[in-house]
Amino acid sequence: MTAAAVRSRPGPDQVGVRTVVGAGAVTVLVAAAQAGAVVPLWQQVTLLGLAVLTACWPDSSAGTLLLVGAAYVWAGVPESLTPWVLVAAAGMVFAHVAAMVAATGPAAVRIDRVQASRWALRAAMVWIAAAVAWVMVVWMREVPAGRTSYALGLLLLTVVAIAAAHWISTHRAP
Repeated sequence: MTAAAVRSRPGPDQVGVRTVVGAGAVTVLVAAAQAGAVVPLWQQVTLLGLAVLTACWPDSSAGTLLLVGAAYVWAGVPESLTPWVLVAAAGMVFAHVAAMVAATGPAAVRIDRVQASRWALRAAMVWIAAAVAWVMVVWMREVPAGRTSYALGLLLLTVVAIAAAHWISTHRAP
């Protein structure tokens, strides 16, 4: 870290990434409400308070409590496989990643754009994996139980493993 990378106060990059933490919590609350959950005021206040604590101190255990609280709020949804679960998952993933990026140094440190973009790409990949899992679970509800569902699951795992191995072998650093 060079002297030029440290400011006396947080810059717009730190403010922005810490705002994403709060936006993630709000996203979970909105998704839960849209999915039919009645979220009591105390849960809303607690979740938003945890988001503020996480944004202010991203390297504290408040981030873990924020994710646990978001999962608890989502547990109140009457139908957990509604498409709104993907919105809630996006809120949780991006709040977590934003807190991790903010925690890479003190609030006055500039955020490295390359590192932030890598974490954003990883977060997007995690969300895409969640979306694929959701699609598979919704689709598998219609498939009769038995050997067919197991065979389809094993086939899917095999395809994913082959694709991942191919991607890793072609994208290795020299």
